[in-house]
Amino acid sequence: MNDRILGIDIGNTNISISIHDGQSWSAEQRVKTKSKKAVPEVRAILNGIKCDKAVLSSVVPNLTGSIIEAVRTVVGLEPLEISRNIETGLVKESIPEELGSDILCNLIAAHRIYPNEYVTVADFGTAFTTETVSPEGKVLGVTIGPGMMTSVKALFENAAQLPEIRLDIPETVLGRDTVASIRAGVIYGFIGQLKGIVDQIEKEVGHKVIVVATGGFSRYLEGAIYVNRADVGFTLEGARIACLLNS
Repeated sequence: MNDRILGIDIGNTNISISIHDGQSWSAEQRVKTKSKKAVPEVRAILNGIKCDKAVLSSVVPNLTGSIIEAVRTVVGLEPLEISRNIETGLVKESIPEELGSDILCNLIAAHRIYPNEYVTVADFGTAFTTETVSPEGKVLGVTIGPGMMTSVKALFENAAQLPEIRLDIPETVLGRDTVASIRAGVIYGFIGQLKGIVDQIEKEVGHKVIVVATGGFSRYLEGAIYVNRADVGFTLEGARIACLLNS
């Protein structure tokens, strides 16, 4: 019998909640992390949920305890909290103490899914991160920079004549109006940034890497020739794998 696993990912922008039924994840339900009603909203989502196990990844310490308590009291489960102190399938000595739990989840999934490869995960969230793992399960290193929307918001705040826009895939890099030009600059700029980072990683490790794109904007990388996999739910999948490793 397949266990039903409740997965919660507390990120800087959203709290994502989903259930894995042993085959696939349900549609994510999201709560704004900075909402003053974040905890009550999470409790409302959890109400009535029936699961066998629960796992939680958090990069927002001031919410972690409250959400763990919500899982205990509403769902009746003690969630596994992702950290370097649990079984991850990675070489523990190679995991930096400061490594965020979301990045750790990405690396857990990368090594489990591609166990014989060098893998780089590019996470397009509030921050844009890349994290790389070796075939032996060693965490080789991480890059961290501002994410797409973080960059766009900074642009709007510092350029009075630029309109706030929704990020959509541009038809061309040659924008002919302000909105199209911003979209082209941001999307193709991040694609180029990822390519440059991957090229440098491959140069330093002396080997080709499998590239996985995840995070809210990973869908923009679907057609990029150097992205082997685009998976919005990759972080939660890493959390699920960790949950099973520690059962």
